[in-house]
Amino acid sequence: MLSYCSKDCPDLCSFDITVKGGKADIKPSQHYFLDVPFVCTKLKHFFDREFSDVKSFVKNAAEEQKPCSHKDAVWETAQFLKRNRDRKILLIKGSGSLGYNMHYWDKLFSSFPNCWFVEGSPCDETGISAHIEDFGCIKNPRITNLFQADTIMLFGKNAKNCSPHLYAYLKKMKKIGKNIVYIDPVKTATAGLADKFIRINPGADGLLAAALLEEIVPGQGYKIEGFFDKTGLLSEDFDYLRGSVKSGKTAFIQGFGLQRYSNGANIVNWINKLAVYTNNEQLLYYGKSSQENLNKPEIAKKNRVNIADITHKMGEGFFDIYVVVGANPVITYPEPLLQIKEFGNKNLICVDTNYTETSRYADYFIKSAGMFAQDDFSESYFFNVKGERRAVNSGALSDVQIACSIGEILQTDVSLKKKSKTEPVKFRKYIKRDLKLKEPHVEKDKFRLLTVSHYFYLNSQLADKYRDIDNYVFISGKNADELNVSNGDLIRVYNETGEFLSYCKISNMVENKTILVYKNRKLVKGWPNMVSKSMPTDSKTGLAYYDTFVNVERLDG
Repeated sequence: MLSYCSKDCPDLCSFDITVKGGKADIKPSQHYFLDVPFVCTKLKHFFDREFSDVKSFVKNAAEEQKPCSHKDAVWETAQFLKRNRDRKILLIKGSGSLGYNMHYWDKLFSSFPNCWFVEGSPCDETGISAHIEDFGCIKNPRITNLFQADTIMLFGKNAKNCSPHLYAYLKKMKKIGKNIVYIDPVKTATAGLADKFIRINPGADGLLAAALLEEIVPGQGYKIEGFFDKTGLLSEDFDYLRGSVKSGKTAFIQGFGLQRYSNGANIVNWINKLAVYTNNEQLLYYGKSSQENLNKPEIAKKNRVNIADITHKMGEGFFDIYVVVGANPVITYPEPLLQIKEFGNKNLICVDTNYTETSRYADYFIKSAGMFAQDDFSESYFFNVKGERRAVNSGALSDVQIACSIGEILQTDVSLKKKSKTEPVKFRKYIKRDLKLKEPHVEKDKFRLLTVSHYFYLNSQLADKYRDIDNYVFISGKNADELNVSNGDLIRVYNETGEFLSYCKISNMVENKTILVYKNRKLVKGWPNMVSKSMPTDSKTGLAYYDTFVNVERLDG
């Protein structure tokens, strides 16, 4: 059966799957842009995880989490919601398992008068907002347009780890003579593919784009005082980039990391403008939500809370009940210590494929079989590819069945009109306007913490033990000498929000008082977002994770 994966990476990986006796035989299917199809090594693991023997549970009168049947957990959850339907509920949803069908949860909870829905996303909304501001829509050209490019510039796009099918395509482009330039504060595995790697200071990509544009199309960019200090570029690197753009067609590929700064939308705005004014708009690419161009159902959401305001309202004790579906905010949202306190004091409902750091505090946990258990459809984040999926195990309890079963018990209509097409997206047309330049946020006396993706990451889970690798704080040799730390030393990373402990690894991946930890890693104590604050991006639709500044110290013993 032809199917696709809607988890983690933006590629919408397609495959043929046959299931016998609870075991999956998965074979890659052909992508139009690749000569040799493949699936990532995580896919089989996803199947096994979602069809594991994880039990649902409900807390009893003694506050003990007692395993029960999935059907009983659905019933008890529905009865609890019936008794408390007028209380203030916060609904936090993920989207890794679902495309269109995630809207069933919106439909269910829209019937609750005091349910609050989250505006914004920790993933891609800041960049989407910037593209809609610039073009009125979010749309990528066909990937085959890269054949027209002389140079392919990756801005913060670690394709090796985050978009393996794009990485394979870039290898193909390099073989036919395309010049690949990779610009990033971190020397990731993608740097090995590039003809030239240029290290830039975190959050300075917009400054670079504005300066390049001013050099190439005078009057449209900015002359920036102290440019080389602010960006960290060498003059010869800037000359190289300017010459590459002026001498031929240039593709601009934007990574999700660009939007995780407080000036993230502005960074994307300036790269967009650089592409348009150098006649390269048809070679401009950005990831998008897997639901961005779906025919979304019209669902009334009476109350909304901005994603950056969630922890503020938690601190006020504003919400009475938390409902978390397909997400794990304790390890993915900022200020987890505050979340843990609230989840421990208030009622928490979790729906997930596995036990998580969030479900540890749940009063009601319903095991869902995830993406393999239901029909659905979605889009690729990066490629112009649509996928329609059929359930491969109809006997398992899917997210749709859970939402609809709760709705039936509550006598609430949760039905949605089945849709199988995406909205036709109009052509991009640049909207000219006065574009200001926002400089990155800097705290010179502290270290900046970057929490990037490993190839084996899972968006909503701490890494499993057999994938639990590279659990270090990566630091430059110069900074290690300044702190008197060596490889393997235990170090403390902390600020006013929280702390974590981990072992040190000296690496050329980072420089200039920047440290790196792979996200969703269980460290010696805590995990990376223990020190993240609820700081909004400039679009007010995302979180500035990469503007997390910390102190670092070596711990004896």
